[in-house]
Amino acid sequence: MFGKMKGMMDQMQMMQRLMKDENFRAFVSHPKVQELFKDPTFKEVAKTQDFMKIAAHPKFAAVLRDPEVAALMAKINPQQLMQK
Repeated sequence: MFGKMKGMMDQMQMMQRLMKDENFRAFVSHPKVQELFKDPTFKEVAKTQDFMKIAAHPKFAAVLRDPEVAALMAKINPQQLMQK
């Protein structure tokens, strides 16, 4: 039980750090990413919080093929966010 709670707390802290990061905000604000977030099939995959499933979703992969979106994604540095 406490393991799940710790995991949830860790995820909430990471999300807070991400939302403070201007590169992450630019990525999630991009119109193509916003459109992806509206897709019901992608929403179901995103709920799993399994990055491998999310990354393998065809619509997520298609959005990342856009050079502008890919450049925004490349600027996000999870290791740097973990140190904050």
